[in-house]
Amino acid sequence: MSSFRFNYEGGIERASYELALRMSDRIDLTLVATHVDPRPGPPLQWLAVKARSSPGFIVPVTYSAAATRALRGESFDIVHNQGGCATRQQDVITAHSCHRAWWEMKFRNGEALRAIANPFHHAVLQVEQRNYRPDRFHRATAVSPTVARELTEFYGVDPERITVIPNAVDVTRFHPTDAAARRARIRSLHGFRDDDVVLLFVGKEFRRKGLRFIVDALAGLPPAVKLLVVGGDDAEPFRAQAARLGVGDRVVFAGHSPAVEDYFQAGDIFVFPTAYEPFGLVLLEAAASGLPLVTTNLGVAEEFIVEGENGAIIERDGASIARVVRPLADDRDLRRRMGERAKQDAAGYTSWESVADQTIALYERVVEEKRAGHLLH
Repeated sequence: MSSFRFNYEGGIERASYELALRMSDRIDLTLVATHVDPRPGPPLQWLAVKARSSPGFIVPVTYSAAATRALRGESFDIVHNQGGCATRQQDVITAHSCHRAWWEMKFRNGEALRAIANPFHHAVLQVEQRNYRPDRFHRATAVSPTVARELTEFYGVDPERITVIPNAVDVTRFHPTDAAARRARIRSLHGFRDDDVVLLFVGKEFRRKGLRFIVDALAGLPPAVKLLVVGGDDAEPFRAQAARLGVGDRVVFAGHSPAVEDYFQAGDIFVFPTAYEPFGLVLLEAAASGLPLVTTNLGVAEEFIVEGENGAIIERDGASIARVVRPLADDRDLRRRMGERAKQDAAGYTSWESVADQTIALYERVVEEKRAGHLLH
């Protein structure tokens, strides 16, 4: 299983590692990657790939070439690539998103110049186009029906070659037995009082995921409503925005955290006005933590959100967010009921064991097809 990184912090990286760990005692599995943290233990193995990681825009190209070289001389039955940093040939490729769909969204939203000016996007699009040529892969998996449709729409992938296998969430990790203690520690660390209502935002791409709209909403909400931002993006534009609106003292930028599950315990409402989301694993993690979800109707939210029961759907503007958040901020019991329902729904959505079962079944199918000479082109 190949990916540039495997860890417990990023979206693709975390989902891929969770899956690998669930499969490692059932099949002989080797991680092909430049970075793995924490280092895998037996029976999971690691084939280290030496590839440059900076500047960031070269990673899709340099990793692809380096991982392909690392695999020469190996005799794996299945090569499975997670995400866009794929080897030159693969039996299975998992589409965690479709960058071309994101690119089209940027043009529709009037952000074309910003997208065009960033070389990273051109590199990803070039690699993605190559990944989905008919002779580059045997079968694809997509994390949602949305992504499956995008692969067909933008790259002409035959729907018969795509299997939808959604991501899952480790409910135990995001609702630990010492949740109350973790909540108290994080809230104290960042200066929140017991009676503060903390809106939580978790994500790496502040612009795409709509942080500015939450800051806009904060200006129209009671002073006890605060915002906790967790993620490793540039905070300065949003800190300046909060200062202009007079809410600078109500926004805390915590930066990146390797223990993001602790921050989920500290929040009261999860707010996520994203512009493009192929799945949105963070939504399941917030739900598993017992938080009501306030989000745009994208990715897993489309089928997961039960309006007024476990969350609410919003538009990408401050007024819409404030209108939905205000009754939740005013009513602790309503937040608790909706959070409990979200947690129950997350536990019943799927499991990593189920994802592992489906993935191994696909491996077996591909091996049988390859042995029979039924290669797809």
